[in-house]
Amino acid sequence: MDATTLQWVLAALAFAVAGNIWLSLAVLRAGRRERLAPMALEPGQPLPAVQARPLAGGPRFQPGAAGQAAVLLFLASRCPKCGEKLAGIERLLPLAREAGLALWLLSEEPARRLRAFLPGDSLRSATARLALRDYRRVNPLMSSPSYVFVNYQGQVEAAGLIGDEDWLALVGQLHAEPSQERAA
Repeated sequence: MDATTLQWVLAALAFAVAGNIWLSLAVLRAGRRERLAPMALEPGQPLPAVQARPLAGGPRFQPGAAGQAAVLLFLASRCPKCGEKLAGIERLLPLAREAGLALWLLSEEPARRLRAFLPGDSLRSATARLALRDYRRVNPLMSSPSYVFVNYQGQVEAAGLIGDEDWLALVGQLHAEPSQERAA
């Protein structure tokens, strides 16, 4: 075997060893992520403090901060079920405002994609963007279409998928006629 062939064989072996080490480390990192499975937000716990930037522009704010009850919605532009929920959410926006409830659509997606996904200005004005790290803190399961109800103290009241029992109860309360609420 001549020197050139030996050099090529050694280079190929070095490349194979480096690739093997890189893949082994990737498997170890993936295994660590699996062991640290995300935990859902628990009722009664404070909502993690994160900073969001409104899609329509303006200063950063903390969604779900103490002082006002809030509904935080998580939708994804590539989720077919999420697109089906937009019209219903748009109808809830003025009702929530009337009831003194902040309603925010939160996303980690690029602004351009969100503007294309959201059909109306009312939805765009109720949308805010978060960094992926912060998005994972308030939506640890990365589920959509989902929600988190936050009370005026900044604590999680409930979390789940849009359309479940708690969601339907909120929609029913918001759609209730004001005369019925006054009588109660």
